[in-house]
Amino acid sequence: FIMGISHDLRTPVSLIKGYAEAITDGIINDMDSLKNSASIIGGKADQLESMINDLINYVKLNNTDWKQTLEKVRLEPFLADFAKSALNISSVYKRKINTFIDIDDSIEVPMDRNLVNRALENILSNAVRYTKDGGSISISAVQEGQVVLLSIADTGIGIEKKDLEHIYDIFYRGTNSRREQGMGIGLSVVKTIIDTLGWNIEVSSKLNEGTTFFIRIPLATDKTE
Repeated sequence: FIMGISHDLRTPVSLIKGYAEAITDGIINDMDSLKNSASIIGGKADQLESMINDLINYVKLNNTDWKQTLEKVRLEPFLADFAKSALNISSVYKRKINTFIDIDDSIEVPMDRNLVNRALENILSNAVRYTKDGGSISISAVQEGQVVLLSIADTGIGIEKKDLEHIYDIFYRGTNSRREQGMGIGLSVVKTIIDTLGWNIEVSSKLNEGTTFFIRIPLATDKTE
């Protein structure tokens, strides 16, 4: 765990240190270069802060005490709000977003609203990241008996078969994600949230065709309440 942290944090730290030393030593001294270097240092500092926050959140999530403070949330408006926020990014990122939410408005499920939203946004951000301009992302939620099936599908680059069984492993980064910034923690956080709630998550993917995440949300019955 420590080796994984050290390896991923070292890159932005090294760049920050390198540019700071170049400025101090006078190697970078004209105004345009100084502004550019300061911008790079600021960007890498932001990346470092984000990575540290991811680590803190991951550790917090593995303390399942938060499960004791779940609240019942109406699922339809919650998912509708998530779908609406996804639609807002379609023009910014040049992706077509399709949404279909068809579940009973009265359905309530126990959850931590902020954590579930974080999990869904993580999956959505990956879909946006790995889908090219002009591609599409679909968000669907339908009721199948005593389960709500939520899916987030994209027409992106897909995940290689050898990577699929490892995508939830902390620090694991698949072949197609290694050029992207990050620590390989995002999907580990998603899996932790989903598992702790007693939900189920699965993924289906084909290289160069796209990826779909399926989340099955069990609904309480009279026998189990």
